[in-house]
Amino acid sequence: MTTAGTSSDKKTLIALARQGANAAGLDAGQVAAALSAGDYFAVLELLIPQRPSLPANVVAELREPLEALLRIKAYSHPATLGETVPVVFGTGGHRGEIGRGLTLAHVHAITTALVQLIAEMAPAERERHFGAAELSVVQEKGIVIGHDNRLFNPSFSFYVGHLLEDAGFRVRYAGRVSSPELSRVVPLRGWAGSVNFTPSHNPFRYGGIKINPADGGLAGNDITDPLEEMANRNLDESAKEKWPAPGELESLIEAQAGRIERVDVHTPYLEALDAHPVVRLADLCRELGELPAEGSVRWVVDPVWGAAVPVYQRIQQRMGEGIMTLIHTEDDPYFGGQTTEPNPQTLSDALDVMRDDPARFKVAIRNDPDGDRGLVGDDGGAIKMNRYAALVMRYLYDMGQAGDLVTTIPTSHFGPDYARSRGSRVHLTPTGFKNFRPFLQGGGTMLAYEESDGLTIGGHSLDKDGVMAGLLALRIVLHYGRSLSDLLNDIEAELGPYYWEQKTFMIDIPAREAKQKLTRLADYRPGQEIGGAGHTRTIAEVNTDDGYKFTFDDGSWLMMRPSGTEPKLRIYAETRSSPEETRALCEMGEKLARDAIHAA
Repeated sequence: MTTAGTSSDKKTLIALARQGANAAGLDAGQVAAALSAGDYFAVLELLIPQRPSLPANVVAELREPLEALLRIKAYSHPATLGETVPVVFGTGGHRGEIGRGLTLAHVHAITTALVQLIAEMAPAERERHFGAAELSVVQEKGIVIGHDNRLFNPSFSFYVGHLLEDAGFRVRYAGRVSSPELSRVVPLRGWAGSVNFTPSHNPFRYGGIKINPADGGLAGNDITDPLEEMANRNLDESAKEKWPAPGELESLIEAQAGRIERVDVHTPYLEALDAHPVVRLADLCRELGELPAEGSVRWVVDPVWGAAVPVYQRIQQRMGEGIMTLIHTEDDPYFGGQTTEPNPQTLSDALDVMRDDPARFKVAIRNDPDGDRGLVGDDGGAIKMNRYAALVMRYLYDMGQAGDLVTTIPTSHFGPDYARSRGSRVHLTPTGFKNFRPFLQGGGTMLAYEESDGLTIGGHSLDKDGVMAGLLALRIVLHYGRSLSDLLNDIEAELGPYYWEQKTFMIDIPAREAKQKLTRLADYRPGQEIGGAGHTRTIAEVNTDDGYKFTFDDGSWLMMRPSGTEPKLRIYAETRSSPEETRALCEMGEKLARDAIHAA
């Protein structure tokens, strides 16, 4: 591990990057502008799509100096680079651009704050969150550290290990591991919690930190709000003059890497799936293997080069390659240059693989880089979670399961309406699985999901599990002897059409500022007419728990909310009439949101 740290090193690396970009045939003007701005990821974004057509040595000649430049940024105190990006815990942890919003200084600030928070908790609170009233017991239970395969995550992990060990905590290192594995195994092993380096579905220029307490679920606001405040105070007080030199940081990290306790999280996670009364993984593998040729199943899995690759490889060893095909398994921190958020377009890689397979039933899944989301599909195409959740519910009901449904406010009404038709209570929360925690802890929840392809079922974990999502699809097909698309047609025929759509657009202000500006929408009230995009509707209900959701007198609805961490606004809409009507509502929502943001 080497890190250049002087201005001469940086100049040399920039010169090498220019040479490499020229050899790769990249646009010289774009490269020069990006290098001048210190936006090294922008050059990588030009390079990565061209990799398949370039010789490996040409790719390396550009990639290596760019990664070295990014490492300098990641190891430096942000104040020395002219900007300190604050710590912000959104719906799924702190996220930021690597070398800008996620540096070793951010890691230091967050870890130090976590240690302080645990130490200052009242004993009852410490026991509730971290598994023991006494601080010494929490320290002995220890923290497990894991990560996806983004740039510098092992270094970030070992640095956390060093800081926690210095603070008296037992530290375990799980390596490259999916988020759902940590969520399930932390409570099984009785550990105090986990620190997981991943920004979930964000593009490759982003990194992130998820904090999970002893129950395995994402830390709630009662932890993340004070943690964020303390971390930002630490970041401010961490004067650049006191920040260790790169060489000193490297020595600490390398020493920790050599002595850290390594643990296998994959085995206990799979054992938990074996024992789960619905999934029954070991039985599932056997049942698939015993199917006659005329009823055979092919499962194509795309973990998008991410953290779930190792656990999927173990599942494939159980099922056999004749049943399970695994694609995109290389350790690529750039995820093939593809969009990392599961969507119908990226699922097409898996659908293409299974298209000519002779198996009677075919199931595909595409995960995100940390494996907590899963978009399933079959010969009929992708089945977004808004609809797939209803299939899971039907299977659970028919297997004798019962309980409540928990989902998010921007989710399609298709799933909640189906749950109510089967006698279940429905709970709606703001976006983010951490908001499901109280319902999942209570034991009365049968299924929890959010529209962005994340779900869990009762008795599994407090966080979403994209690996289990695919296993449930296999269970459903096996149980009914019918394809997912065919089964979905039954429910759609029963409930009628639901046309849901989401639109996301970038904004030029931070997410928190956008949230404040959107408060202008609070002037709208029930009974008021609202117009735009050639349509006028009357508001029947306003929900402000997660952005602004307007339900209209005809049952259609429109919602606008800013991302918790990125400079983005999301617009959601649904009608029962037509896709065109829904798109018109989305256009109306975008205009309302843009007007609110840009108003003086």
